[in-house]
Amino acid sequence: MLSTLRIRSIGVIDDAMLEFGPGFTVLTGETGAGKTMIVTGLTMLLGGRLDRGRTSSGASTVDGTLALAGHTELADSLDELGAEEEDGEVLVVRRVTRDGRSRAQIGGVPVPIGTLARLVGTAVTVHGQSDQQRLRDPEAQREALDRFAEAEVAGPLQQHRELWRERSALTERLAELDALLAERDRRGTALREALERLEQADPQQDEDEALRAEIERLGNAEELRGAAGQAALAMVGDDDGPAAASLLAIASESLGRAARTDATLAPLVERLDALCIELSDIAAETSRYAEEIDASPGRIQEANERLHELTVLVRDLGTMLPGPDGPAEDITALLEASRTAAVDLDRFEGAAQEREETARALARCEETLDELADALTAARTAAAKELSTAVQEELRHLEMPDADIRVDVSAQTHRPTGRDAVAILLAPHPGAEHLPVSQAASGGELSRVMLALEVALSSSRNDRSAAPVFVFDEIDAGIGGRAALAVGQRLARLARHAQVIVVTHLPQVAAHASTHLQIVKSSEGGSTSSTVVHLDRAERIRELARMLAGDAGSDLALAHAEELLDEARRTDPQATGSATASGTGR
Repeated sequence: MLSTLRIRSIGVIDDAMLEFGPGFTVLTGETGAGKTMIVTGLTMLLGGRLDRGRTSSGASTVDGTLALAGHTELADSLDELGAEEEDGEVLVVRRVTRDGRSRAQIGGVPVPIGTLARLVGTAVTVHGQSDQQRLRDPEAQREALDRFAEAEVAGPLQQHRELWRERSALTERLAELDALLAERDRRGTALREALERLEQADPQQDEDEALRAEIERLGNAEELRGAAGQAALAMVGDDDGPAAASLLAIASESLGRAARTDATLAPLVERLDALCIELSDIAAETSRYAEEIDASPGRIQEANERLHELTVLVRDLGTMLPGPDGPAEDITALLEASRTAAVDLDRFEGAAQEREETARALARCEETLDELADALTAARTAAAKELSTAVQEELRHLEMPDADIRVDVSAQTHRPTGRDAVAILLAPHPGAEHLPVSQAASGGELSRVMLALEVALSSSRNDRSAAPVFVFDEIDAGIGGRAALAVGQRLARLARHAQVIVVTHLPQVAAHASTHLQIVKSSEGGSTSSTVVHLDRAERIRELARMLAGDAGSDLALAHAEELLDEARRTDPQATGSATASGTGR
């Protein structure tokens, strides 16, 4: 329910606050007083654009308070958004700055305009001459029929949507498997042969680099052996001359004698002894290196042949087993790529079986989808007849007894909601062809058909999720007399199930409201201002008289107005309630 609405700087309204209650609220006033600005403000609250020609030189702002009771979808969305609520109500703010930039907040949380439209749009439905969306959009008509038949349709529709998502996932996976199998056919044999060849060669990590280093070493074996022998001789010496080891031993012995006199030399003696041991170890390892280095031509040939084998392997398999940066250029990269290829082969091996299982699952899913779609079609077809009858009955009350309404359910491409296209068709008079309502009806007829549909939906035993607020902007345009009176009666009936706010020029409609707000225009000092006032019974009679005869002081008009008001109360005893409004405008 819409609890309050405050409008600032839109058209002739400078600052107006309206406090609504449940039921049927009507807004009336002279032409140009600013009635439509109320609807403009509501449209802004729903994320609609604001015509800058309807604003003042400053910023325009609309605040609205929505009661969340019974509107679970909106409440859950606001909870996820982190919006604040107070006493079960949330404050919605829309502001358009002087330079045309737009800002919006829900419960104190800034939101994009699209989010504002999506969330608040689930709570408030605006109907006007130009936006009877349900009568123009086939998808909206399908949703209306599903709401009417909620008990029969909701369960299968939810199952169908879930199964449709599963079908989409299976279809996507099947395409992936087909691509994998095509790759297997293209690359599988070559990959398998490459891995078998690699396994036979059994290369080791960095083996090619190690072989190159060994070949380099073997090619210089004599020089290396001589250098190692000379180094060992310099360290340990021979009988012909001193060596480093002998000189270190002499130094250690001399310093040791001195340390017996001066203990501070003891650490140096320890370091010399350690150096002697280290030098002895180095000399021994150098001698072994000189003795063990292999300079045989046979070993060099073996190393060259193995390196050639590995080089050919990299050349032949590098492009077949590429790495992330392109063809493998050495054994290490080739081995890494082979591990990826092995994983691919494992995927190839399991792809055929998985494809069979996926195809079977998809077939079962599509079979169940067809059954659910058939069930939806049957339920919608039956509901379409009931909805046609209900709307037809409402049209009879709305002074369109000769019009024939028909809700058609026809086949279309399978989609998440089933295979059904829903169209609301109208033959405005006997013998006329049934056409989409938006084409067959005049402006006044279109308004009445839309109202008949809303009343039928809201009063159906299954329709408990209807949008709780309906705003009608002069939907009674183009009608009068008994038709206008019937529109007022049906609006009052709709207000039993929802909050209804109506802008009207017709006294027959205004008389059925439980709350009457008047937009009063005044001019002073070359400027025009508007005030929103809440009318009591006497004031309502004078306003209805003005609407009837253009003269609020005419005794005849006053009598007629009082009669209208009393008759409305007799036909709709529930038409009681309250709302207050205040404010001024420019």
